Amino acid sequence: MEKAGINSNQVRWARERAGLQLSDLSKALQLAEDKIAAWETGEEQPTFRQAQKLAERLRVPLPYLFLPSPPEENSPIADLRTLRNEARATFSLDFKEVLNDSLQKQNWYREYLQNTGQASPLEFIGKYSVESDVKTVARDIQAVLGLDEELRKSARSKSDFLSKLVQQAEEAGILILISGVVKNNNHRKLTVEEFRGFVLSDAVAPLVFINGNDTEAAKLFTFVHELAHLWVGASGVSNVEVKSAVENDFDQLERFCNQVAAEVLIPAEDFQSIWQSDLSLEENLQRYRHYKVSDLVLLIRARQLRRISSTEFQQAYATRISWYKNRKRSSGGNFKNTLPARNSKLLTSALIAATLEGQTLYRDAARMLNVKVETLKKVADHLEIH
Repeated sequence: MEKAGINSNQVRWARERAGLQLSDLSKALQLAEDKIAAWETGEEQPTFRQAQKLAERLRVPLPYLFLPSPPEENSPIADLRTLRNEARATFSLDFKEVLNDSLQKQNWYREYLQNTGQASPLEFIGKYSVESDVKTVARDIQAVLGLDEELRKSARSKSDFLSKLVQQAEEAGILILISGVVKNNNHRKLTVEEFRGFVLSDAVAPLVFINGNDTEAAKLFTFVHELAHLWVGASGVSNVEVKSAVENDFDQLERFCNQVAAEVLIPAEDFQSIWQSDLSLEENLQRYRHYKVSDLVLLIRARQLRRISSTEFQQAYATRISWYKNRKRSSGGNFKNTLPARNSKLLTSALIAATLEGQTLYRDAARMLNVKVETLKKVADHLEIH
């Protein structure tokens, strides 16, 4: 059988890039380790069919295995995950795939708006800078989201509060994707250790991605943090823990977005007026329940505004973060509800509408949402798009 003639050095590069050991690849391809090792040394060559399977498992285009040297891979987004001057590891293939998928969705939606005459620049994108007043930026975000006392009261729970804010953001023209997996593949989980969210700033089609595997408390903070990025027109991937809002180890952009996020969720003036020094920490926290934010955010505000000591903050925060991490999470729910959340309900609705109007092929729309055509039709019925 004819051999492929691939570059042996590229095999090892692609395997290491994928974060796989020889044993992992051997198991995936159902071949002996010695066989794959021989491909990496050039002692043997795979057949074309084996080379195709190899490229598929290593998640690289087949032509990459024939290149004389590895291609240069530049990230289209700033890596803002540095904490305490320690650089994070390079992006995983899962993250890269999610990022590229999000970029494709953003590009499609931008073109859709242009083709339908709706591509008006959003006035709040890049409206401010990191030198702007934190309260001014926070009030502007609250205004765009319609975040007021009435909205807080209408939320049945903290998770419902986040859902309402996401809906408001999408009504303002921001694509919001919340997913914990790669392209609807439940076997490829995203990790919060790598990233909690990223934002793709764009005057017409801004996009925010939230790692769905994070705690509810963290997702809310990350969501508003990424919105702050849009208000200063800065794209980037973040791994901002809620706790970091009281730390100064991040660069100016991340510190600014942390401060804005905290001010949006619970304004300093409101917090100060409600806090009572003669009450215990637990009694005080109970006084802010109508804000629909987690104890983590409340603890941050208490520390930022010097209502509790650093020791009190550390102890209370550690107790609650442990509880959140050990808390049993609900299942993914109905897939027809999950799909729009993973892909942005705004984009999903626009894509289905364009398909039904004949502007987009069914197979292209299904591929964009990473589903089968049959599933696409069911989601259209579920969303009542006809």
